[in-house]
Amino acid sequence: MSTPKITSIRSVQTYLVAVGLMVMGAVLVGLCVGAWFQGVEPRWSVILFGLLGIYMVLLGVEEGWLSGLEVTPRCLRLQSFGRWQEYPLEGLEAADGLRDILAGGLQLILIGKEREALKVPLRRYRNAGQLAQALLDAAWLHNPDLVVMPRLARRLGAPPFGVLAARKRSGKPQ
Repeated sequence: MSTPKITSIRSVQTYLVAVGLMVMGAVLVGLCVGAWFQGVEPRWSVILFGLLGIYMVLLGVEEGWLSGLEVTPRCLRLQSFGRWQEYPLEGLEAADGLRDILAGGLQLILIGKEREALKVPLRRYRNAGQLAQALLDAAWLHNPDLVVMPRLARRLGAPPFGVLAARKRSGKPQ
């Protein structure tokens, strides 16, 4: 039997933001190309804004289609620009939640001994609460003394939530 995992599901708002970024970036690139052919000076400013437009298009593509998150009992997997990275959950000592400045969504901060704090953005996912609870469950399995900061505990509760175990028992598709 495969290990249970919770996979992110993008929301409609995520796709709207992604398409908005791509359209704004394409318009900015178009304006810069027009300014270049009209001879706008200084040329470096046209190039700079054109590069900003290209970055906005790439950011929209990443936001909408090339990002993801998976939580398993063993690790956290984050996808960025199509590449998956695994972060082991051993050694985590504390978890905190912050409001993300974009759209006010949840951002989990996982703090461990002798490792860099891990920021997990959950704003773009429709099942952000379930992902957060599954992540706290998995971290709690490795360290029952996991400290959940008060503002996060008020929002989600304290582990164990049983999200991964319930998913395994219910036989829902992985």
